Amino acid sequence: MNRILLACTGLAMLFPLALEAQSTTRVLIVGDSWAEEQWEDGSHAYVFAQNGLDEFGIYGESTTESGSTAENWKQGSYLQLIEQALDTYPDIDTVQLTVGGNDFLDVWHTGMTETEIETLTNAILFDLNLIVDYILNRDPGIEVLLSLYDYPNFRDTLGGLGGWFACEPRWQDMGQPTPLQLNTVAVDLVESIADIATANHRVHYVDHFGLMQNHYGWPDEGIPPGSIEPPGDITEPSPYEAMREHLWGMAIDCFHLKDEGYDVIVQNLIDQFLSARMHGQADIELDNLAHTFDGEAVSIDSVTMPPGLLHSITYDGQTNPPADAGTYTVVASIDQDGWEGQITDTLVIEPAQQSITFALPPTLPDQHPPLALQASANSGLEVEFSVVSGPANIDNGLLVLNGEPGTVVVQASQPGNLNWLAAEPVERSLEIVSDELFRDDFRNAD
Repeated sequence: MNRILLACTGLAMLFPLALEAQSTTRVLIVGDSWAEEQWEDGSHAYVFAQNGLDEFGIYGESTTESGSTAENWKQGSYLQLIEQALDTYPDIDTVQLTVGGNDFLDVWHTGMTETEIETLTNAILFDLNLIVDYILNRDPGIEVLLSLYDYPNFRDTLGGLGGWFACEPRWQDMGQPTPLQLNTVAVDLVESIADIATANHRVHYVDHFGLMQNHYGWPDEGIPPGSIEPPGDITEPSPYEAMREHLWGMAIDCFHLKDEGYDVIVQNLIDQFLSARMHGQADIELDNLAHTFDGEAVSIDSVTMPPGLLHSITYDGQTNPPADAGTYTVVASIDQDGWEGQITDTLVIEPAQQSITFALPPTLPDQHPPLALQASANSGLEVEFSVVSGPANIDNGLLVLNGEPGTVVVQASQPGNLNWLAAEPVERSLEIVSDELFRDDFRNAD
């Protein structure tokens, strides 16, 4: 509470500067009770100040409503609230959208089939996409941040006033789910919503699952804070200590967080997205920069931080990825409005190894006509021949005998090129015998 009073006092002192503050209001909070409580607790203002971002304002007075659903927010009257806020604060470039949980909890129960759950999820996604499209179509510079939920706690909150009035009836309506059952469907829903961000570079998603388990732990069970890494233990709820208190602590909420918990949520938003967004600075990571020639164009792997930003890559100044062996300067640049970022690295495509297949007959008579030599390299490059020793020579790929007996050693080689290393030479030998002896051998064989 001291933190809230401090934030309110600060806002009061800054009231004469309201017009100036409006010019830097860049984040609009839209959505249900999780959005409303973050706004009313002053979580963004407080955590922004802790991170040196207090020059950037936040608004959510008319655009957050406890109990609201995606179905509500797709309606014209609700969309008009978003429109009015964007008109009032023209510098807003990020809309934090927290909605969809009530749509699911109002309908889902443990007896639903997978098909029924899929139908419910698709209906929520349909409504969410309408809301997102409306916001994005409002201004090409606006981006949407999907900020959803952490695990609820319907296990430790069923007793007391809160459990009797709210948690117990809701838990019964849902078919008395275990934490694993409830958390599993919650994660599935949120992952489906997160796919909206995957499909649109102006939509972003930050995952909060397991943050409360990480922040509070279970000290009484020997699990201190910070020891459980997100996304945490899906078989467990968020800790009891994270849940919101009502009626001066006489009722504990089963779904909503205390102000400290929402501070953790906002800090996660800052760490994963909002700090970079407020400064307009993105990072790019390049990978898969070492290759061996295989004839195919090489496209390196690239990701942006925050994820999903529109960016371009050039290779020695060309947009088409190279296929030939060589060393290329790679430049990746953010191309999305409101963001900056660039990285330079080196792509190396090494020449490939090649091998030769080559065979000779074991014996030939000394009067044998020129023999066409046959060999192949797996590179497809032409094989070259030479006589290492013996009574013969090479003429245009033909082995020409000198008419004398002896052992001929022929070497097949391929010197390589830009894309292929020189092949290991292959030597084969054959015996050259006198024509008379050769005929005698055939007669003896008969």
